[in-house]
Amino acid sequence: MQYKIARKEVTDNIFKYYVNDLSFKNYLYPGIAYGVGYLLENAVFLELKRCNFEIYEGRQKNKEIDFVAIKGDRKIYIQVCYSLEDEKTKEQEYASLLSIRDNYEKWIVSLDDIQFPIHEGIKHIQAWNLEMIFNN
Repeated sequence: MQYKIARKEVTDNIFKYYVNDLSFKNYLYPGIAYGVGYLLENAVFLELKRCNFEIYEGRQKNKEIDFVAIKGDRKIYIQVCYSLEDEKTKEQEYASLLSIRDNYEKWIVSLDDIQFPIHEGIKHIQAWNLEMIFNN
């Protein structure tokens, strides 16, 4: 389902599908390193589900936010990408989150070996450390 950020409303006209077992990817897309970004996004989705978050795809004007995760009064905006090393990718991922003008948590999850500094309130986390933010 889609969460329209400016209006704070949920619509059900757009759906993304995630698998509950990442090994299905091998059946659907055989080969090495195909769809690593998709697998990472799917893994983040599964972790959010495991931590009992309500999960939505976010929309802010013409920007897409991979996840709007809500649990109680906690709301987290999350962008997922394979790597932030490419300047164009970095700019695109941050732009989506910067378009949101509220003060809820904003995170970018990637597989980068290095930890990127906080950028205008947006925090970076390496995928293998996800439990640190979801289990607070």
